Amino acid sequence: MEITQRTACLEDAELLRSWRNDATTRRFSGQSRSIPFDEHLRWFTARLERIHIEPFFLFSANQKPVGMSRLDILVGSEKKFEISILVDPKQIGIGLGSQILEMTCGTLLSSHHDFSILAKVHKDNLISQKLFTRAGFKSISDEDEFLRFEKVL
Repeated sequence: MEITQRTACLEDAELLRSWRNDATTRRFSGQSRSIPFDEHLRWFTARLERIHIEPFFLFSANQKPVGMSRLDILVGSEKKFEISILVDPKQIGIGLGSQILEMTCGTLLSSHHDFSILAKVHKDNLISQKLFTRAGFKSISDEDEFLRFEKVL
């Protein structure tokens, strides 16, 4: 399945909140509670203001949204990004995550040099662990309920 990538925009707020509040997504999240729309909208609006330095993408297949990725600069480092990937819960397991990860890393590589990407993955999320391992990320730490992976580009 071929997917396309575009920059996220304010109109994506409700869709992304619905994906984020899905029970499976919340299970593997650092914050497992359901997020009310007003709280999500405040966060999302503030996050979009940083989009020029911290990319945020929405991915579609056949003109239907299927996932998102976000790169956040780690505090204290201009050379490290933490990646967040979210696939539409109804589309999990068909290979979209690997395409989203590959496209996101490729986009970042075209505009940044000598940097690393970190991923924080719940220990029970075997699909995401395989996703990052297959993409060349190395396991660097094991903290509480999460594993951390890193890829230096």
